[in-house]
Amino acid sequence: MEQPASPPARRPNSSNAAPPPIPGAHHPVQPPPFDPYAATESMTHRGRYSYASSAISTINSPRRVRRRKDPTPFNVLVIGSKDSGKTSFLEFLKTALALPPRRRPRKQEQPEYQAPLPAEGNFVPHYLETEIDGEGIGLTIWDSEGLEKNVVDLQLREMTAFIESKFDQTFAEEMKVVRSPGVQDTHIHAVFLMLDPSRIDRNIANARKTQMLAEGRQNGFRSDVSKTGGALDHDMDLQVLRSLHRKTTVIPVISKADTITTKHMNVLKRAVWDSIRQNGLDPLETLGLDDDSSFIEEEDEEDEEAEADSDTLPQDVGGADSDTAPDFVPVKRSPGKRISTQSMIRHKASQENKEEELPFLPLSTISPDLYEPSIVGRQFPWGFADPYNEKHCDFQRLKEAVFTEWRTDLREASKEQWYEGWRTNKLKHRENSYRRR
Repeated sequence: MEQPASPPARRPNSSNAAPPPIPGAHHPVQPPPFDPYAATESMTHRGRYSYASSAISTINSPRRVRRRKDPTPFNVLVIGSKDSGKTSFLEFLKTALALPPRRRPRKQEQPEYQAPLPAEGNFVPHYLETEIDGEGIGLTIWDSEGLEKNVVDLQLREMTAFIESKFDQTFAEEMKVVRSPGVQDTHIHAVFLMLDPSRIDRNIANARKTQMLAEGRQNGFRSDVSKTGGALDHDMDLQVLRSLHRKTTVIPVISKADTITTKHMNVLKRAVWDSIRQNGLDPLETLGLDDDSSFIEEEDEEDEEAEADSDTLPQDVGGADSDTAPDFVPVKRSPGKRISTQSMIRHKASQENKEEELPFLPLSTISPDLYEPSIVGRQFPWGFADPYNEKHCDFQRLKEAVFTEWRTDLREASKEQWYEGWRTNKLKHRENSYRRR
């Protein structure tokens, strides 16, 4: 029986076969394998090659970090007594500052899940990204618990600790040997203090009654009326302003502008502003702004030099033990004379033909009707209250001034004035405690 013929032997592939060694020649030195991590000082190699997985290295790639531009943080806090329109104002603020639908990121560009920002005690954050004057802004609006007169001391203690905790985060980051990259600014740059018109009316009535008692018209009787500073209550409103003074910028806002007449609102604005100025709590002064129209007019060079010299006098006249030392602590001010922004200039121009000029602060607002979410405003049988109409309220002026014109000044004041002052006091107390030991 014939056996099947074996298949022909395959010829070795010359391309895969190793060349035969050359007799009498030394073996060549093999080059070392390619090391992708050789040039670790190069950002390109570090981004392209990583010990981590490809998914993680794509997210943390330096190239991705260079292309991405995080929005500039801007943080505000909304406070006020109960039933002062605080929550309605916050919701309307979120709607008014949100990007229009055509400019919002597409669904495929948004992350699948965004964890909500955690609350800190009684303070709940609301975060949104918007764009103002071509700059991306990461706006965080903090909601707070309604203030009550009986427990306002405890609430202010918690509020002060909350604001100072943001300073403490910056201080802890500065004390690190190696600071974390991309740390966000969490300072509270501005606080909106919501004022109920009905409460202001009661404060004015109580102030008049107290004045009558002081004049001796009811001799022999003691009044149970709490102390009031005109339109603001000493036990609540002014206490809030004093507690937050030199920690942040407080902007007073009169809510529910659609519940009172125009003349009534003008009276309340002047009364609130007079109370703030009389107690030395002007928020415009720390920003280098002024509500006096005389600062808008052009002055001669000699007047400007004299004004610049007068700004530095409180720092040079007298000392710590001098009897003539001023009763205030000088703060950093913007270079040059105090100026007025465009919104303040337009406001003064609108007040020129009126009998009595109104102050720029406080501002008034109208919140939309919660029962008609599709309509921005409030519909009454006798007309429509539009929050965007400058004749109805000052919301448009508030939005333009705080979030456009004053935004940079508020952030600089938080960093250069409020934080630096808090940091100096903290280091002084720490140094004194070490000396006692």
